[in-house]
Amino acid sequence: MPYFRIILTGIAKLLSKVFSMATLTFFGRIPSQDDSKVSFMGLLSLYWIYILVTTVFPDLAETFIPLMPDDDTIVRIASIVLILLIPLINGYISTRMENRDPDCSKIKQTLMGYPYTLILGGMSMILLILIPLIKLPNILQMHSQQQFAIMIRKGKYDDVLKEVEETLKKHQIKTYVHDPKKLVWFNFIMLSYVLEHIFNFKIAKKMKYITAQLGDNEVEITVHATDISIVGPRQEVCEVKHILSEEMRPVDFYFTWDHGLQKLEDQIQEMRHELENGSDITMDKLEEITEELRKSSLGNEDWNAMRRQIYKLECDYYKWKYEECNEGERGENE
Repeated sequence: MPYFRIILTGIAKLLSKVFSMATLTFFGRIPSQDDSKVSFMGLLSLYWIYILVTTVFPDLAETFIPLMPDDDTIVRIASIVLILLIPLINGYISTRMENRDPDCSKIKQTLMGYPYTLILGGMSMILLILIPLIKLPNILQMHSQQQFAIMIRKGKYDDVLKEVEETLKKHQIKTYVHDPKKLVWFNFIMLSYVLEHIFNFKIAKKMKYITAQLGDNEVEITVHATDISIVGPRQEVCEVKHILSEEMRPVDFYFTWDHGLQKLEDQIQEMRHELENGSDITMDKLEEITEELRKSSLGNEDWNAMRRQIYKLECDYYKWKYEECNEGERGENE
């Protein structure tokens, strides 16, 4: 029995990893506070599919349902109970998401566990085969994958896609845009449906690939509504990520999923617009934003992205003040 538990734990971790890779491949970033919960839902959904099989083939119960007696009737009853129970567990887990809209009915969200489980379970079965096939060429070529975490604002997907292209072209990097394959697109739409309903806000149903040519090597950039994924040789991937991180301005996208923190990002952008229009801004307000950020439970990457916005605004502010002082001195001298 201890060996069985060790094997089961290993399989669970492997399947969880596969599902995490699937969400990155087909959907993009999941909020760092919720990614383990979404992966667990995917794992339970896959198990639910296997339990469905035991209702038709009770002999498989020993494999999928530990400690089951050798009685087909009891096996079927246990299977039916699990078939009814697991979706409710998934629905309940979805109500515990950190980035879920708190105004949505918990009862409705719990009952939505049934379609969630059906979709995630079916997808997981496909992805167990599909993900290794997709990832194998990159693994063989020792390619690296990195994420540039964003959340594209409503109706701004095409603008962000264009900005990515133009940013790279400024650095003499040739690019061309193309669509994902139909199977990838189908999985993306299905996963988007589930996650859109879990988090209770609309997500752009768009996904494009950008192939960037850096010297003799190519880098494939996937622009999701929730992140930009970059795959290719490690050095080129890092170069592309650094360019995008430094030069893309968060006008058409957020760096965070959390609604409260997105409001902070909006405030930062408002202050930036005021500064660009020649109006003074109060550093006290920026300090308040910084203080709220310190109290947040952001992941490290999201926190760094928010801090980077604040640092840039501070730099622009002091640069503006310096230029204003110089203009004043020149006016006095004249």
